[in-house]
Amino acid sequence: MPIRKIHTEKSRGPSSRGVFLDSLDQVRPEELSPAAPKKRKRKFGVYDAMLIGCLAVFAVCIGLLVRGAFDTRRSADLYDRIAAGLFDEPEVSGESDGIEPLSPGSSASLLYSQSELLARKLSGEESGVPEVAVQNVLLARVQARLAELKAKNPDIYAFIRIEDTNISYPVTISYDNDFYLHHDPENRGYLDHGSIFADYRNDRRGIEYNRNTVLYGHNMTTGRMFHELIKFNDAEFFRTHLIYLYTLNGLYVYQPFSFFRTVADYNYFQIYFSSDADFIAFAERMKENSLYETDVTFAPGDRILTLSTCTNVTTDGRYSLQAKLIRIER
Repeated sequence: MPIRKIHTEKSRGPSSRGVFLDSLDQVRPEELSPAAPKKRKRKFGVYDAMLIGCLAVFAVCIGLLVRGAFDTRRSADLYDRIAAGLFDEPEVSGESDGIEPLSPGSSASLLYSQSELLARKLSGEESGVPEVAVQNVLLARVQARLAELKAKNPDIYAFIRIEDTNISYPVTISYDNDFYLHHDPENRGYLDHGSIFADYRNDRRGIEYNRNTVLYGHNMTTGRMFHELIKFNDAEFFRTHLIYLYTLNGLYVYQPFSFFRTVADYNYFQIYFSSDADFIAFAERMKENSLYETDVTFAPGDRILTLSTCTNVTTDGRYSLQAKLIRIER
């Protein structure tokens, strides 16, 4: 029996290749493009917040670096200008108008006992120490600069210098111990390096009224301000360098007797003393703290100087350098 071909209604005739292939012939090219994916709305997440935070911190750090560099330059310019020429070798001719320089071998008539002078002066007695009309040229020069600064800023107190260091700065005094941490000594404008300043409890009338004159200054990583007090952490330097404090009343010369590392709440900056014995006991304690020994002794009429700065090792770490007043030059 012959096999009969059966055609369904889907058949397309002899040329049909099948429903699927036939349908492809009718599709336009643009219909074959893949469908565009649906865009999902991006949500603000934790990583976005972290990125923004990091960028903000970076911007702040850049700003601080720029401001720090600017402040360092401004501070250097200011203090270099104030100290310019003060300690150049004096040129003395035959016509000196009564002002002569002090040489290392100066006559002892220009140097006299601080203890005797202060004990008699503050008690109202006659000094008995000869006053001299001849002045140190450097002293006269620094006093003139101090007078110029004081005309601009009445808080000017003194000028401190230590040889073989860059410590050569005017000293201020205010009515607290905060203002001059970040203000300059000339115009009292903001300055990150701040000023060298005396403890506000010190007597504004003059150095001779302080048993312990206390001065503070930043330990700047730039090497400025009181950074180079660390040089006294050397026995030879400690024993061979004096501290010079110039004022409008004279030059006060101090001999170091104590250098040590301490903390901010240790009372090495004591100003007031209940008696002579209390003061001497304090000075002796400071001497005992020292890394290096000296033969300095103390009497009731003595005056001392304390220089304080941060160690930059811990937040409350401090270096203390203390010295005894050994002479005055007028």
